Amino acid sequence: MKNNLIFKFSIIFVLFAISFIFSMISGVGDISISMVFKSLFTNIDDNTHIIINQIRFPRFLLAVVAGAGLSASGCVFQGILRNPLADPFTLGISGGSAFGASVAFICGLTAISWIFLPLSAFAGAMIAIFLVYILNIKKGFDSSSMILSGVVASYIFSSGVMLIFAISSSDKLFSAFMWLMGNLSSFDERLLTPVSITIVLGIIILCLFGNVINVITLGEQKASSLGINTARTVKYIFLLSSLITASAVSCCGVIGFVGLMMPHIMRRFVGNDHRVLIPASAFAGAIFLPICDTLSRIMFSPVELPAGVITSIVGGIFFIILLLKPGRKFSL
Repeated sequence: MKNNLIFKFSIIFVLFAISFIFSMISGVGDISISMVFKSLFTNIDDNTHIIINQIRFPRFLLAVVAGAGLSASGCVFQGILRNPLADPFTLGISGGSAFGASVAFICGLTAISWIFLPLSAFAGAMIAIFLVYILNIKKGFDSSSMILSGVVASYIFSSGVMLIFAISSSDKLFSAFMWLMGNLSSFDERLLTPVSITIVLGIIILCLFGNVINVITLGEQKASSLGINTARTVKYIFLLSSLITASAVSCCGVIGFVGLMMPHIMRRFVGNDHRVLIPASAFAGAIFLPICDTLSRIMFSPVELPAGVITSIVGGIFFIILLLKPGRKFSL
């Protein structure tokens, strides 16, 4: 069993290396693998060095961190809520972030300082988290109640975004619309360090809760018999996962299907043990999002698509195929 997991994670690491190389060499200009590593580890001041160190590598790191955070959070949401369709979209976090960012764009805050966009998006996500939290205090953080309140919150914030767009001038809509589709091209490098620290530490803590999440997936009665306060534990894990999601979405926009699709794929690859599934899902997201972001740069060059468009297309096709398979059921 241990050797089997080592082999599977070796495959994941190889795929991560391929994702890195693909992200670094793809795009305008003929850049080889040797030139990539030479630019990363030397201080030669040329165009290749600038492209790799100031554009592609920071963007790759952001995609890695955001993809890992969204995927790990989606995996945990599916586990603690015992619902295979739970993800940051379902729980309203992405909707709240979209609303906050829309307010920043339309009110002109983004023109004042770069920090207002991520702060507004993060604040919107936290408002959504607070709303879902308040609605579920008396419900004991029941799975069905949390998903229902998340869907309600998502609809409320989506309506708010549409209202803002309807009453706003057209010159501000394009930038907001691009961000809402998940755009990694406009992030500020100053966000990379705090966001990375928050997400990486959050994922590590979630991994430590892996065995507890395993018990929660068995049901509240089983968890209670083993001495686990389900409501309190779900509350804490939900808040931590939501913080990770809010951090990721605040810097790269609303990117769909990463937190929904990657845990499904990894569950079939490494099994249902969350001690293994959470880190595997994080690595899968860290592979998938950089590839999608790179494809968004090169598919219609020089026009650049938002990465969220690619993830949504791939995710939609994935679930259509999954649904068309005879006898296929969604299960944890």
